[in-house]
Amino acid sequence: MVSSVTDTTGTTNTVSNTAASKLAGDFDTFLTLLTTQLKNQDPTSPMDPNEFTQQLVQFSQVEQQINMNKNLEKMISMLQAGQNSTNLNFIGKVVDVDDKQVKLAEGGSAFWSYELPKGVMGVQYNILDSSGKVVRTVNVTSDQASGFKPGRVEVAWDGKDGQGNAMAAGTYKLEVVGKDANGKSVDGVKVYARGYVEALETVDGQQYLVVSGSKYLPEKVVSVFAPPQDNSGSGSTT
Repeated sequence: MVSSVTDTTGTTNTVSNTAASKLAGDFDTFLTLLTTQLKNQDPTSPMDPNEFTQQLVQFSQVEQQINMNKNLEKMISMLQAGQNSTNLNFIGKVVDVDDKQVKLAEGGSAFWSYELPKGVMGVQYNILDSSGKVVRTVNVTSDQASGFKPGRVEVAWDGKDGQGNAMAAGTYKLEVVGKDANGKSVDGVKVYARGYVEALETVDGQQYLVVSGSKYLPEKVVSVFAPPQDNSGSGSTT
């Protein structure tokens, strides 16, 4: 389900239109007062034309500014429409986002992915709850002499701790440690939250992707995948 997308440009257009209407009213009032003054001026001491000429120039400058604002609003509206259209393309896709945390639904599963640098012979990953407590630890050793093949690996968590107990719904984080042939930690492991883009949601004029229950700015997305055709999948299952 796609939530409604709020169009914030309507508000700015209303402001510009209101300003233009007010300027037109003020200008009409100015002309009425000017005409009255000219009709009733003292012939022996006529009005200084510089004064109302300056006021006419000021009205013209304000009108130009309002017109410029209208043109800028049109450009912003076009850019926002293009961005909204782009974000709609995310709906139904699987994405990796720059975040280590995911939301676990009651009785559900959670997914991450991680990317290893070269030379990693062993991997240990820990799943932590919102308080930082480790609820599941898994160690994986490469069956290749050269170590793990560089690339993105999916971690599918069944939502259970190390004893097979179902964990409560909430936010969980994945930490991945890569180890070399000597068992030392290897820097450069990257972890991403993975999920389905369920909807778009606009909050205070900013559009967010709703990914498996969590909200992310579109720029947080690092990879986009077509949804799987079945549940066979690949990668690590925990």
